[in-house]
Amino acid sequence: MPSLIRYTNRIKREKSIVKAHQTHFQEHQADYSQIDKYVQNFRSSGGLKHQYQVYKLWCLKDILKRYKPQSILELGSGSSTLVFSEYATQNAARLLSVDEDSKWASNTLSLISESKSDTTEIIVKEKICLPARTPPEIRYDFNINENFDLVFIDGPSLQIGGNKFTEAVNSNVFDLPETPQTVVVDVRRSTAEELAKRYHATHDVELSDLFTEKPVSQNYRYFSVFHKK
Repeated sequence: MPSLIRYTNRIKREKSIVKAHQTHFQEHQADYSQIDKYVQNFRSSGGLKHQYQVYKLWCLKDILKRYKPQSILELGSGSSTLVFSEYATQNAARLLSVDEDSKWASNTLSLISESKSDTTEIIVKEKICLPARTPPEIRYDFNINENFDLVFIDGPSLQIGGNKFTEAVNSNVFDLPETPQTVVVDVRRSTAEELAKRYHATHDVELSDLFTEKPVSQNYRYFSVFHKK
């Protein structure tokens, strides 16, 4: 019986997500025209298969409007890079995007090449794993010597040897000389919960609604967001 209840709840949740996306699209059709172009570009290159993608990018653009960062560190490149690159070009902002996959980084760079500003940079750094730490860490192997207003965490990948270590934390953000004004986490629950432990005294904490198993409502919180009080 418990397994049947879990299955029923999952179906209800999936239906609520689809309904939330459909309703949001109907109310923000003009906003979605550019986002659709991003998604189609990445889908043509083999990415972006899940149903959250368009809504996710809308939410990301909304965060940029809200906090207006002048410097952005993106950990894990992809469709979000197109949103950040466009914002950086229009607002004379600095964007540094990091990825462990040279082919994926090159693909992303080719998609932003026409709109890429002089202050946008995509670099490739090796992924390193530190399983003995508590919590275990998966991070990019590089030193960050500058500060950023906004840090976006969607990398490196939590896949190691064919297995996904969902309990691992992407920890590069903790190396920054100063704590960012805003940190945005793309679903990664362990990373978001570790940030909540470390930042609760200094930042307002908004965890993703996707961490619960309850049905979502329209305008649900896709990202986990941490912003200085």
